[in-house]
Amino acid sequence: MAFEIIKNIVEAEKEVDAIKAKAIADADAIKAKANEDSVQILAQAKKTAKASEEKLIDDAVKNSRQKVEKIIAEAEGKCKEVAQEAEKKKAEAIKAVIGKVVGINGDS
Repeated sequence: MAFEIIKNIVEAEKEVDAIKAKAIADADAIKAKANEDSVQILAQAKKTAKASEEKLIDDAVKNSRQKVEKIIAEAEGKCKEVAQEAEKKKAEAIKAVIGKVVGINGDS
């Protein structure tokens, strides 16, 4: 009877050791899987962030291109106005210079 109790205790200890070893192995496997998953999740997050960044940059470039084209068009319009005004004033300036050099009545 004492022998059987000791035998049961030894078997129980072996079973506990086996359960413990399996639990440690399972925990290590779960930990390794979690590390793998975290690496994959991080890689995917970086890929998604890069794609989002590129899309935001493309959108910003497109939006700014439209604004730049509008500003250029407005500037070209102003330049034409200034050129037309300069042309008008040029004719008046030439008349004024001729008037000063030649005289008002044409005699110098």
